[in-house]
Amino acid sequence: MNYEVLLQEQALLFKAEFNHLPDEELIHRFNKQVKCLGGNTIRKVYLAVLKDELCKRNFDCSLIINKCGLRLHHKVKLQNQRLVYA
Repeated sequence: MNYEVLLQEQALLFKAEFNHLPDEELIHRFNKQVKCLGGNTIRKVYLAVLKDELCKRNFDCSLIINKCGLRLHHKVKLQNQRLVYA
């Protein structure tokens, strides 16, 4: 099987998983990635799908989103339908 196909399949698995998570658990998943220095292709896929799911939710996530992806410098929490630094 082609490596690209495997990455696409993994992205679909992450998407299905994130889609069913409550907001607080999705934010917890984000917070687990904060200041994590490791990086590989699967993590890039994970973060891209995480960003997409955060953007779909009914709260303001502009604090952690930029044109390149996610800002992983600070943990966040949901407050008044908006992500703020924890």
